Amino acid sequence: MITVIGGGLAGSLLALELAALGRSVTLLDAGDGDTATALSYGLIRPGAGPYWRSLRRRHGIVGLQRRWLQFGPRGWPLPALQMDPERFMGSMRDALQQLGVVRRRERLEGSTALAPLLAEGPVVLACGSGCRALAPALSDRLRVSWAGILELPPGAMPPPRGLARLPARFERLALERRAAQLDQEAWIVDAGLVPCGDRCLAGQITLVQPGLAVGAAPDPAVMERRLRDGLARRWPKLAELPGRYRQAPVSFCSDGVPLAEACGRNLWVLAGFSGAFTDLPAAAANLAAQIHTRSR
Repeated sequence: MITVIGGGLAGSLLALELAALGRSVTLLDAGDGDTATALSYGLIRPGAGPYWRSLRRRHGIVGLQRRWLQFGPRGWPLPALQMDPERFMGSMRDALQQLGVVRRRERLEGSTALAPLLAEGPVVLACGSGCRALAPALSDRLRVSWAGILELPPGAMPPPRGLARLPARFERLALERRAAQLDQEAWIVDAGLVPCGDRCLAGQITLVQPGLAVGAAPDPAVMERRLRDGLARRWPKLAELPGRYRQAPVSFCSDGVPLAEACGRNLWVLAGFSGAFTDLPAAAANLAAQIHTRSR
C-alpha cells in the first residue's frame, strides 16, 4: 500500500498515476481552509495540453477550457488552456474513487506521525506547505510563501470579459529566488485578472517570510490592503472592484527546481511547483513510475 499525504493538485495527480499502475493507494487529506490549488489561476502552457486532454478522455476529468490570454497591457491575445480548479478537484475525487483510491480525512502532526505509515509501505509527501513539518530534513530549497487573491462575484469582471490578463513579467518569481537572503518579510503584487468558472480572480499578492517555517498566517485585512494598494498603482479600476480576499500558504523552491524525488528510506516528496498546472502532470507521472518500480 502506498500512502500519499496531501489532497490538492499534487497529491491527487500522483494518486491517480499510481492507481493507474495498479497500486493500492490511500490519500490523506487534511481538507480544511483555502488551498493553493483553489486559489490558482489554473492556466496551462501549450506543452502540457496533451496530458490534460488525455486525462479528460481516460478518466472523465472536467474543467478544461480554451482561454484567450494577454500578457501586459499591450500584448496580443494568445490562445491558451485553463483548468477550472474547483471543477477539476470535484471530478478528480470521483475518478480516484472509481480507481479504488481510499481517501481519508486526516491531519498529521509532527515527524513522528510518519513512522507507522512508513512501516506499511511507501509514503509520499505531496502536501505543499505542510511537507517540512512532517519531514524537517527536507532540502532548504523548499520554502513557503503566503499567496492571496481577490475573488470577484459573478458579473463583476470588467470588459473585455473572458480574456485572461496577466503581467508581462511575474515579480513573484524574483522574490522566490531571493527568499534565502531575506532577513525580514517581503511582499510583491502582480496585477492580473483571470476568469475562472463563474467567478473571477483578481491580482496576486505574495508574502515571503524569513526562514523555512510556514509561520503564522498574516492578517488578512493587512494583506488585502496591500494587495489593493499594489493594484491601485498598476490597475486603478481593478483595485476598486468588490471582492472577497482569500489566502493560503504555498510551497516553492528558491532555485525554481521543484522537489520530485526520494527523500529517505521509503519516503518521497512532490512539492515546490511554481507553475503547478503546467509542470506537475509530467512530474507526477515520472515519480509514480519511479515509486512503482522501486517498491514492487
